[in-house]
Amino acid sequence: MLRIDRVSPGRWLQAARRLAPGAWRQARYAFELLLEGRLWVLLLLDAFLLGTGLLESLVEGGRIGAMYLRLVLVPTLVIGLPAMSTVVDLERRAGSLDLALSVPSAERYFSRRLASVGGFLLLQGWLALILSSGGWDLARALVQSATLVLFLMALTLFWAVRLSSGGAVLAASGLSVALLSKWLLASPGIDRSVPEAWQWNGVSPALLAWAGNVMIVALAALLLFQYARQRLQRPESMLV
Repeated sequence: MLRIDRVSPGRWLQAARRLAPGAWRQARYAFELLLEGRLWVLLLLDAFLLGTGLLESLVEGGRIGAMYLRLVLVPTLVIGLPAMSTVVDLERRAGSLDLALSVPSAERYFSRRLASVGGFLLLQGWLALILSSGGWDLARALVQSATLVLFLMALTLFWAVRLSSGGAVLAASGLSVALLSKWLLASPGIDRSVPEAWQWNGVSPALLAWAGNVMIVALAALLLFQYARQRLQRPESMLV
């Protein structure tokens, strides 16, 4: 029997180093595959959006709402939605959808591909926010960024397993984002000028409203993923 106290930290580090190159190669391959030869075009567009967004946010005083909008929300929607919408259509056009659906966990197979793009956008958004903000405003923006990316991943997978083309998935996902814009486009900033008489146990109503928005988006992401997972567990319905 393997004793835990005999496993030195050095062995854990060596094992992690052996696994890291393979995981990095898989993520890079999935990222390039979803972008379908548009890698440099989208990266240049992404850099342009980040650069202009940072300048505009600083001109407006570095408010967390403006920074979240321009450094996270806009790049994630403009770059992420078109890239993630092709997650199933790629396999369908390549004639390998039946093979992809025959793996032990199809939802994990497609989720890894989505995570390559979603993870990239999330990390760059976090880095941009961390370099330009701080405090509790930053913490709320980081949480809201993660919730947004997870929602978009679940949303595109939900439509991708139901619609037959990437264009249709993109249109349906864009319409869904528009319908849920009240919660998705909400700012992580809160109003600090609320009188104490309007607060509940010292908690601002604006903070409670923000927490409610995040919970709604997270719950929607969970439901969408579960419905997509159920569809993937019936592969015959996707092959007709």
